[in-house]
Amino acid sequence: MRNVKNCTQINKAQSESAEAHHMKVLLCRLGKKLGFEVDIEESQESELGRLAIRHDVLWYVKYPEWYRKLLDIILSRDDLDLQYKRLVQQKARIKRCLYAAFEIEATDVTTKAMKGDISNLSKLPYGFVIVKRGKAEKTAQKVEPIRNRFEKALVEFRSLHGPNNVLIVSFNDIEKLCEFYGGALKTFK
Repeated sequence: MRNVKNCTQINKAQSESAEAHHMKVLLCRLGKKLGFEVDIEESQESELGRLAIRHDVLWYVKYPEWYRKLLDIILSRDDLDLQYKRLVQQKARIKRCLYAAFEIEATDVTTKAMKGDISNLSKLPYGFVIVKRGKAEKTAQKVEPIRNRFEKALVEFRSLHGPNNVLIVSFNDIEKLCEFYGGALKTFK
């Protein structure tokens, strides 16, 4: 769904768990409350066109007026290299800027899939993998193995590819964030 107007209209996919659907609705409501345009299960909009990568939840902001004006000024020049002019024209066609993207993993996934999620989010301003807490391992520490595996995968990815803005969070972390921003998000459309 592009530019969701009413978060209660987000349909649950057949293969989607109730918890994952609940997370999408919460993130939609929170994003709308914070003033973002929200997309659900869409590829990100970019100057490269629509990419094959789809994200569970995307938050967009409108480009600032000064940026749009600067693009107009650049395009008004007669001395632009043709390839550069096309690049600026592509940027000018985009009406909004991706602010944050969320991948929701409600089941266990392979390490390869984890690194794929991290890679898909790694060039974005803010990228989040939201992981359902797994069954606690039988240890004294009661660790959350799925989240811990994602955290290790992120650390390894960063050591190979450099810094990025990806964070691994739990479903509970998102619920606490929603409570911080009004708790009554259930009634927010």
